[in-house]
Amino acid sequence: MREVEIELFRFDSKVDYLPYYKKYKLKYKENETVLELLNKINSLEKFAYEATLEFNLNINGLYLNVSELIKDIVDKTSNELRIEPLSIYRAINDLLIDKRDYLEKIVLFKEYISPMEMDGYAKKYELDYFASNTYEINRSYIGDHALLIAAEIIEHNPKVKNEIIELISSADNGIWYHTSLQNRVLNYDINKEIKIKSLLNMLPKVTYSGISAHLNKAVKIEDVKISQFFDGFNIAEFEGLNKNSCVTVIKKSKANYIKLSSSQEDLAPYSTLVSKDFSHKIAGKILIEAKDSNADFLIVRTKSDLMLFDGEQKKIQKVIGREIELPVITQEQFKKLLEGEKSRAVLGFDKHKVKVSFL
Repeated sequence: MREVEIELFRFDSKVDYLPYYKKYKLKYKENETVLELLNKINSLEKFAYEATLEFNLNINGLYLNVSELIKDIVDKTSNELRIEPLSIYRAINDLLIDKRDYLEKIVLFKEYISPMEMDGYAKKYELDYFASNTYEINRSYIGDHALLIAAEIIEHNPKVKNEIIELISSADNGIWYHTSLQNRVLNYDINKEIKIKSLLNMLPKVTYSGISAHLNKAVKIEDVKISQFFDGFNIAEFEGLNKNSCVTVIKKSKANYIKLSSSQEDLAPYSTLVSKDFSHKIAGKILIEAKDSNADFLIVRTKSDLMLFDGEQKKIQKVIGREIELPVITQEQFKKLLEGEKSRAVLGFDKHKVKVSFL
């Protein structure tokens, strides 16, 4: 038997102005599921949820089905579990949410699928819709569930490909704004991401090839010989989808490592084809979390990240309506600092938009 500390989201839209959290301490067995944990809490104090294996929710920022094992979530996060609905924004009663916007976007395909198929898709792709970081930023986003439905329709009936592509490629809320779920959904099926990428490749407008390869080149800094330490500094990092982390080196530098919940987000590169603001909003979310966590600076992976987080920081501030002024450096620059380099020109700090004032 192991023990978990629980914070359970409570909210009744009819009487509550703000949500609150009820705390519990419970023991669980090795093979116990999240649903069994919910049932156990409900036996102590009634709350609103669906006691079925089709129910989905959010625990510690991970989106998951209640059939998942408690131990897997604890191993991946911690034994302190914050249990929340799929969307706090859409919450109506505790863990129950209003799903109308989700269902309305399935109806977009009514000419191509039957009512029975609609019901099947509604059960199949709920996590993919509400887990999206895009949904948190742009509520009108067509949804990953719509993209997966579109991919299946085209697979079964290639003749309607152009019609379906037109349906999902709006410059306001279409596929351009897709962000990967691989670091947000527990045990995510990466084949879904492959399907969505195949749709992107069908779009005539997709000529995006990324920043030049030399700007995306990462360096290995694990074996760095440290001669200049960062005692007393708070350092955050952006790891990206590939989880390119230098946490070990940050800790070796004697700095206080700040783990960001948003450090592994997708920056939505395709969105730049239709909107300059969307990637800025994602980057702004990361910068604000680092700033509010009292980070002295943010380490990013490569020069292409630096171009966004530092080079575009003024535009990011304008988009999110808040001053940031947070220094940003690359892993390569951090390595040179640790090795004792102090020249701003050699480090490249003289070209930064936000002054690196700690040197």
